Amino acid sequence: MRTTVPPKIYNISSNITVNEGSNVTLVCLANGRPEPVINWRHISPSAREIDDEEEYLEIFMISRYQAGVYQCKAANEVSSADEKMVHITVNYAPTIKYAQSADVAVGRTGMLHCEVSAVPPADFEWYKEDKRIYNSSQGIQIQNLDSRSSLIVTNATEDHYGNYTCVAGNKLGITNASIFLYRPGSMRDSGTGLAGVTISLWLLAATLFCLIYKC
Repeated sequence: MRTTVPPKIYNISSNITVNEGSNVTLVCLANGRPEPVINWRHISPSAREIDDEEEYLEIFMISRYQAGVYQCKAANEVSSADEKMVHITVNYAPTIKYAQSADVAVGRTGMLHCEVSAVPPADFEWYKEDKRIYNSSQGIQIQNLDSRSSLIVTNATEDHYGNYTCVAGNKLGITNASIFLYRPGSMRDSGTGLAGVTISLWLLAATLFCLIYKC
């Protein structure tokens, strides 16, 4: 009489963190009788079956969109499948998702918004004409929440109008967006702020240094 054994995963990769563009290998080893069939599934966020019945899952040049939870399932006809999960975190440099200019009348409150996508989360800095703005200075408040930073001008004056730069950086890189605070009725570009506007090299270098070393 042939002995049957339910499938059992006995070795699976630990959760890992990698940089975008890296090669990743996940391993899932199982035993049982008959020998289990291994299937992989990217269950979060894509909920996608992977057409690969191998113990080793190779991901070449991994992208941020391939981050998430991977499920290994070992199955044979003896009993229900054994399942285990692996979480992959993919680090990547910030990219601008949203940058909103605004107009505000003298004496009123105006808000500029800047939102990025980044892992690990980005640190934000704001500049006006190459001069860094600090929170609670010159009637300006800076509020950072997760991937979004807002610059709030209270009791706007003529000095507040102009071009502001939102700078976002993490250990993998830095990006910036040029955003404008306008006087109502003044000449202005259509649409929202312009993402990725280049600022002076010394400013980028100094900003990156500060973001990394928390100066």
